Amino acid sequence: MAKDKEKLVLIDGNALIHRAYHALSRANLTSPDNKPTGAVYGFAVMLLSIFTKLDPDYIVVAFDTGKPTFRHADYKEYKANRVEAPKELYSQIPLIQELVETFNIPVFTKDGFEADDIIGTLANQVPENIDTYIATGDMDALQLVNDHTFVYAPRKGFSDIVIYDTQKILETKGLSPKQFPDFKGLRGDPSDNIPGVPGIGEIGAKKLLQQYKDINNLYKHLDDLPDRTKKLLTENRPGALKSKQLATIVTDIPIKLDLKQSQAKEFDAEQVKGLFTSLGFRSLVTKIPNGTMPSITQTPLFKDAPIPSSRPKHLSYTEKLDQSLEPILRQMEKTGILLDIELLNDLNSKVTNKLDNLTKTIYKQTKSDFNINSPIQLSGILFETLKLPTQGIKKTKTGYSTAVGELEKLIDQHPVIKNILEYRKLEKIRNTYLETLPKLADKNRRLHTTYAQDTSTGRLSSSNPNLQNIPIRSSLGAEIRKAFVAKPGFELLSADYSQIELRIVASLSKDRFMIEAFKQHKDIHTQVAAEINNIDPSKVTKDQRRDAKTINFGIIYGVSPYGLAANTGMSVKEAKKYIDKYFEIYPNIRKYMKDAIAFVQKNGYVETLFGRKRFVPDIDSKIPAVSQAAQRAAINMPIQGTAADIIKAAMIEIDRKLPQTSPKSKLLLQVHDELVFEVPKKDIKTVSKLVKIIMENVYELDVPIIVNIESGVNWGATKPVKLN
Repeated sequence: MAKDKEKLVLIDGNALIHRAYHALSRANLTSPDNKPTGAVYGFAVMLLSIFTKLDPDYIVVAFDTGKPTFRHADYKEYKANRVEAPKELYSQIPLIQELVETFNIPVFTKDGFEADDIIGTLANQVPENIDTYIATGDMDALQLVNDHTFVYAPRKGFSDIVIYDTQKILETKGLSPKQFPDFKGLRGDPSDNIPGVPGIGEIGAKKLLQQYKDINNLYKHLDDLPDRTKKLLTENRPGALKSKQLATIVTDIPIKLDLKQSQAKEFDAEQVKGLFTSLGFRSLVTKIPNGTMPSITQTPLFKDAPIPSSRPKHLSYTEKLDQSLEPILRQMEKTGILLDIELLNDLNSKVTNKLDNLTKTIYKQTKSDFNINSPIQLSGILFETLKLPTQGIKKTKTGYSTAVGELEKLIDQHPVIKNILEYRKLEKIRNTYLETLPKLADKNRRLHTTYAQDTSTGRLSSSNPNLQNIPIRSSLGAEIRKAFVAKPGFELLSADYSQIELRIVASLSKDRFMIEAFKQHKDIHTQVAAEINNIDPSKVTKDQRRDAKTINFGIIYGVSPYGLAANTGMSVKEAKKYIDKYFEIYPNIRKYMKDAIAFVQKNGYVETLFGRKRFVPDIDSKIPAVSQAAQRAAINMPIQGTAADIIKAAMIEIDRKLPQTSPKSKLLLQVHDELVFEVPKKDIKTVSKLVKIIMENVYELDVPIIVNIESGVNWGATKPVKLN
């Protein structure tokens, strides 16, 4: 990946559309005229990433035509198990086509072939003095990687990007690029209905290929294999060879790469801005690369693409709020935060040891060695080997689900469940933070995240890396936070809203018991624990307060008896009684929840105390899971959205006044209800007073707003600042 070489980017349009849709479907992104835009937003983020990070000299996008391919003709069952994509996805395709046209990107299609066959053929024609980057969400493209061809792919969640070269693939997948068709030949691919060899799973397929290199060589050594493996391979030889053929990307279809026609043409930045604005993507407007009106305009790629409507001239209060926050976010991104990389490396070693020990324990409890990270293998162990009950467990195309929510339902059924949940938590932390953060720091060891505003909920998101999900309440989360440090002569100052969402709940529900508790500055968790357990607050134990805290923060977000049991150690039956008792004591909270759902059913939207609206079109869906998610959104959004609007208003006011109070102080991070500053040691008290006054008084609720101020040399070891 030499920096002085020219770069060609080949975009798998269909793969990215599907990846973006599924990655952002829960965000329920909609345009100002209430059209779904999650897939469009994800695709736009990817295009901006390509233009800003890769700065390509050449760029093209390939799309499927929607017609059957040679694979369908060769194998009738190919993709026969695919469920038709929801209309919300199809409705966004014309907008994505318009997006591609607006960025002036040439398009390739070919009847009878898939987009990855087009990409494979084009990549095969690129001269070796040009580096080729395949932008895709489909890992089948890894087979195309070589010394001058790389895969540029979004990680889970569509925020972080990983670039796969041959070494990266060997390290993360345990295979070479050329072995991927052989791997699919043995393991199969349920998503494409490619059968493979039944009985040989992911681990078995990798072990065989690591020893015998490819399927053809493997079949020359059948006599060296265990009897069971030999029998499976012998009986399924035609299926293995056919599966490999189906999984192999064609690199010689009748199309030709014309580099001159594929040059990255200039585009009209104002036109892109207009499209983004019409779709409600205001957070992306400032990230548009500089572009000018092209001297040669390209022929429209999609003649039927809709023309974006113009936005109203008069902005609402929340639109002004979002607009005013944008330059503040960009400055925060530019400043970044200092990292203690040695500490993170040390933590990584400790977590790896814990994971090794957990793996041994899980193997011992299940009496099986298997890939804990494989949902298919884990499902087989839990529901076939251990025969755990499947009643109430969701079923997927490949078997019973092992998602966290489903595993929590089994928490009382077997001790291995808690260890599996702990393993997943640690593995996620290791992959997301301990191994990744040091690599993302700049030469000065400062880490720069990217913020985006969700205009439908008001909330901020963080990506590249995502700093919003660092565990707060766990000891490991606290250790990770210690790796975020202040530069010499400065301290980190943390300003954290105390229970802001519960205070908003009290205001929205008008629950007099909760309002009175907050007004008297009582500990709300202790108060709830005392009420539920029918004891004096002074008698509440740490465990009782912890259980009350869990339900306080979880009940309005749809926590189930299973979820409460998993987080507290209660039995499911005890958790159900606890929830019922909670609503007996705080009936107005249950009333608020019912009223919020009824309001959406009548009006089609919910809104925050600031007037930010979110449309919830799925509230009357006939699909239970969809309507239940819409109901949760109806309850959550006014609470979370109001909290987001409050902290935004505070950030804007702080940005206006902080330079006058302490010119060298900088706002570095916004993480949920917390702001993190880098402040000269001599200014800590002065800045603390300013920030506390602004944050506590920027909006008035029915209860007092309280902000806790702490400072220290790192984020994980801050202590309260004593103010007069």
